[in-house]
Amino acid sequence: MIPRPKGTRDFSVETMDRRNYVEHLFRDVCRQYGFGEIRTPTFERTELFTARSGPEVVKDMYAFKDKAGREIALRPEVTASVFRYFVSEMRNAPKPLKWYYMANCFRYEEPQKGRYREFYHFGAELIGSKPLYGDAEIVSLAVGCLSSTGMKRLDVRVGNIGILRGVLDIPREEQTRCLQFLDKRDLEGLRATLDSLGKADLYEPCEKLIGLRGGDEILAEAEGLASSEEVKDQIEYLRVLAQRLRKYGIEDFDLDLSVIRGLDYYTGMVFEIDSPDLGAEKQICGGGSYSFGDAIGGGEIFATGFAIGFDRVLLVLEEQGIQLPLPKLDVFVVPIGETMRDNALAILRELREGGLACDMDLNERGPSKNLDYANVTKARIAILVGEDEWSRGSVSLRDMQSGDQKEVKTEKLAEEISTTLRD
Repeated sequence: MIPRPKGTRDFSVETMDRRNYVEHLFRDVCRQYGFGEIRTPTFERTELFTARSGPEVVKDMYAFKDKAGREIALRPEVTASVFRYFVSEMRNAPKPLKWYYMANCFRYEEPQKGRYREFYHFGAELIGSKPLYGDAEIVSLAVGCLSSTGMKRLDVRVGNIGILRGVLDIPREEQTRCLQFLDKRDLEGLRATLDSLGKADLYEPCEKLIGLRGGDEILAEAEGLASSEEVKDQIEYLRVLAQRLRKYGIEDFDLDLSVIRGLDYYTGMVFEIDSPDLGAEKQICGGGSYSFGDAIGGGEIFATGFAIGFDRVLLVLEEQGIQLPLPKLDVFVVPIGETMRDNALAILRELREGGLACDMDLNERGPSKNLDYANVTKARIAILVGEDEWSRGSVSLRDMQSGDQKEVKTEKLAEEISTTLRD
């Protein structure tokens, strides 16, 4: 037996029914917000992902050379691919561009609960809007998607990495290192790096800033740590953004200046949504405004987006005991004897053409075993096609929930099925 690759999964029919239902909810919310679906390649040139984040990211990627010697990688995330698509094909399209996607992604990490080597992101990107309006729209969309599932206890945290970038008045490469230390709460690494740059005075404001979380009142404290007008402008932006989010009806969120995100392309607003039901791997959504600048071409244009960890959403719903309405078979058709098989097939075809989900015996079972199988498939109704009933222009309809059975004229069959399904 050939084993499944480590960090991957097989999904059963029931699991896919749940996943498809949640994906359908997310798609509906995106359409309500005016977003349309796009799809990008599963693999890209490796340089697309290293152009902004540096070559060190390759260690966590599935990267390889193709048969022509080109450096190729399975996508570890989708935002870079979306922006590459924008730059190459949609740069001159009317703005803003509002896109969403569902995609499998790949990272070479140690698997654990909620973390896999092949995982799925449902995400959205908004390109070419005014920053304030776009950021508020994207946070509202993310909250709307997750809320549509009936999920409880969402912990929404909104920050602005532009504040820390403004305080860290050092070269971009060193700034990235310091932000990574702050993201991991490695304060000793931060201190050592700043000391080596002769910027030890930046340590204290950075340490204090990442400790600020709460309502609008934390922004006054942040202003006391501001080192420039640029930083004050970023703080004011966050204040106005919070007001706009409340206009969207989002009241239950924290301003949190410790939200940094791990990718180097984030420039301004950043946010994360957690579920306390998942323990250590509690983050289910993250995003913010970003810029690839000239790293992959396209120049400077405002863009903002998010990615929802789709696998973790399903884990949260399971942990919270939220039942999803899964699709069921409407009708199972049972021919009583081989002479009735063609007649049963005619009924099956008519019901399917009428839009019902129907199945039929394919294994020449007897009536009793067919009814057992109909129960396994969770069919709502069984139609038994027997010689005696057929000679009278009828079939037998069995309600699989109540066990009641009655003879029904074939011309009235669709009406009777419709009535039973409504009950």
